[in-house]
Amino acid sequence: MNRRQLLRNIGIAAGLGGAALTGLIAYPYIIARVQKELMISGSVAVTRFVSLLIAPFIEKHPHVKVAIQGGGSFAGLVALDNGGIDLAMMSRDLNFDEFNLDLHSNLIGIEGIAIVVHPSMNIKSISLEQLDGIFDGSINNWNALGGPNKRIHFYNRNEGSSTRAFVEDVVLRGSKFARDAKMSDSAIDVLNLIAQDPYGIGYLTNKNLSDKVKAVAINGFEINDKTLLLKLYPLSRDMFLVNKKSANQATRDFVRFSLSAAGQDIFAKHGLTQVSL
Repeated sequence: MNRRQLLRNIGIAAGLGGAALTGLIAYPYIIARVQKELMISGSVAVTRFVSLLIAPFIEKHPHVKVAIQGGGSFAGLVALDNGGIDLAMMSRDLNFDEFNLDLHSNLIGIEGIAIVVHPSMNIKSISLEQLDGIFDGSINNWNALGGPNKRIHFYNRNEGSSTRAFVEDVVLRGSKFARDAKMSDSAIDVLNLIAQDPYGIGYLTNKNLSDKVKAVAINGFEINDKTLLLKLYPLSRDMFLVNKKSANQATRDFVRFSLSAAGQDIFAKHGLTQVSL
């Protein structure tokens, strides 16, 4: 398929704008211009990865036109249930109330969230309880963790970050982040600030890890593919594509592609742990 035909199938939008686009990610995303045959919506966190599959999928299936947007896991599931979309993206599995015999949940990858410090920090492992204390401000000195007698500098993400929302839910569990946390606009900002601060701490997804910082173990478990797959490392989120069992062929083909070697390789190159070989 030539470039003109590919671009005809995937309109690449350049930015956000207007209330109608609320929930769309600030990455290039794909919007079919006419006769949308495959509609995908849901978790913004999952959208970052699934959007990477659209172009190579269309190369293999040039007759399929695809639209994808964020909006949240629950919103995507509601849209799927109402017949408004073909695939719902979820950063968690279906819960008891959402389970439906007509729905099929497909695990497509696992994203780990690392707790990072400056490479010179002598802390190797932190418990979830200690992490809770650091993030809510009740633990504010490294000596409480066996480190130097220096104040902890916590680098947080701004509101609107899906990673921040995940950390708040899993680590703080109802508490609030410390008011004196240093706010950052992006993961790259967090990375660079901690790389320059011997007493800094923050969180990054696998995709953004670098040797500029050190990932510490949580509850004694380091972050790696093995601990993520075995559910030993506690800061991880599963990525799902959910479809109805009556899904059309294009939907089935897309799910199959996401679990294929080619699809899983794309995910792995961008920080997801593979779940299908």
